[in-house]
Amino acid sequence: MSLDVHLPDFDMLASLYRDDPEAFEAFRHHLLDEAVHAAPPLQRPALELLLSRIEIARAGAATPMDATIIAFRLMQESVSQLHTLWQQAQQAVAGVQASMLIARVRRSRR
Repeated sequence: MSLDVHLPDFDMLASLYRDDPEAFEAFRHHLLDEAVHAAPPLQRPALELLLSRIEIARAGAATPMDATIIAFRLMQESVSQLHTLWQQAQQAVAGVQASMLIARVRRSRR
């Protein structure tokens, strides 16, 4: 699945934010919802949880820059967790492969 969304340029988004913050927020929410719904079904719950955490943290941010930093850190934390899980999976697979290779070598020596 892909997102076939044409984003307005930065100046237009900045103008929308300045002139109609509610419309900007509605557009932002729409884009985020589209991204979550475009993700594979198995990943959607985790993305929805991350998005919820980001929205809660953003609500308490003092400035838009603080909100951006908070969102970035939460996404960075999520990617770090995925990276750790990926490394653990690779190690588990390597262990299974090594065990199979050792068993094959032992069988061939008999």
